Amino acid sequence: MRKIVYPGEFLTDQRKRLGANIYLESNKVYSLALGLLVESNDFISVIPLNGPYLANIGDGVIGVIKSENANGYIIDISSVYESYFPKSLLTKKLNIGDLIYARVKSTDDGLSLDNINILPKGNVMSISSKKVPRIIGKNESMLNILKKYTSSNIVIGKNGRIWYISKKEKLLEKAISIIIKNSQKSKLTDFVENYLKSKL
Repeated sequence: MRKIVYPGEFLTDQRKRLGANIYLESNKVYSLALGLLVESNDFISVIPLNGPYLANIGDGVIGVIKSENANGYIIDISSVYESYFPKSLLTKKLNIGDLIYARVKSTDDGLSLDNINILPKGNVMSISSKKVPRIIGKNESMLNILKKYTSSNIVIGKNGRIWYISKKEKLLEKAISIIIKNSQKSKLTDFVENYLKSKL
């Protein structure tokens, strides 16, 4: 199990390559965030457990159409910045409240998106964006298990929104809750798969 560390916590005085959410003071390494410690012989970093979504170019995100003006749409993607998308680049009209899946194209001067697709009616769950990698799993292993055992169609945004249509909604929601609560555990994929098998 990975160790949970706290902001300002002393981590090591050994010389290592510093990753994310780490700072150096008087040749000692400290954590900048509440998160999971990742450490090897020559590297150290912290994976945050919470915080706002910070967009990266290429991220797939789920957005909500928040407002409309004559030329385009304001899209909420749970980030510190909203995104604007021009109508001239769309072939379909969007409505307030529509859910879309898109890619982050640029993070300069606000956020711009491309490859926008309208999601059909379904359910939406919001989680911390920091938990998304655990919901997806290595090579989508966790995501595939969730789809298989709950008969679900699932789209996950890097911004922490999950869209889904499922024949076993309650089971899927419970499984996601288990993943979130136990995200620091090792062999979590096997644990979740065994849980889902026991419920079928």
